[in-house]
Amino acid sequence: MPPKPRSSRPSVVIAVLTLALISGCSKDTPRQTQPQTAVASSESPTQSRRVPQQQEDCLGAARKALGAHAEVVKCGELNTPGTLEVVAVLPAKYPHYSGAGMTIWKMVILRHESSGWLTALTASREIQNEAGYVGVEYIDDDFKFMGCQLSLSDKRSDDKKAFVIDLVYIERADGGSDQTSVEIAWNPSVGRYQEWEYGQDPEGFRPEIKNPPHWKPGVKLPSTPSK
Repeated sequence: MPPKPRSSRPSVVIAVLTLALISGCSKDTPRQTQPQTAVASSESPTQSRRVPQQQEDCLGAARKALGAHAEVVKCGELNTPGTLEVVAVLPAKYPHYSGAGMTIWKMVILRHESSGWLTALTASREIQNEAGYVGVEYIDDDFKFMGCQLSLSDKRSDDKKAFVIDLVYIERADGGSDQTSVEIAWNPSVGRYQEWEYGQDPEGFRPEIKNPPHWKPGVKLPSTPSK
């Protein structure tokens, strides 16, 4: 059998994700995030106006990136105080699969920088950031893309607090999969979303691959992927 194109590390427990616009923003250090909470009635009028405006900005950016059917999964200062981010998706319809996250065709994470909204991460058939491919050693040209299971959490697999994205490629018509998940988090050292590998040697953030090799039946992969 050909090797699987995804990471072989142990599976990450996938939390059930409630699809919603998230009110409020985290107030934490650049390396941490806090669960977002609803706006309290004691907030000032300025603060009360700010949250709906952020939600409106996030929805506008999501629809510009993915079209009118885009849905906002999370909106707020997810990694860096003062930097608004939005997680937006195009949902996929599958029968409910126990233990899985929400099913999607595509996800983008957008960050509002001084120059405007920038795409920090894209996930569909492949996962990519501005530096290359994330969570792969090679690209399987024979792979049939059926969508992904998406889960978000506020803790990495090493128990450190962080905004975390888990993606599992769907393999069956019921929305299920036997593949391991790709865990992704913000790496403040390089200022990008990267794969986080837990229980590997070495453990930590895994660099992107700029030009991964392609595999299909009858093709031998190089022993070391080109970067």
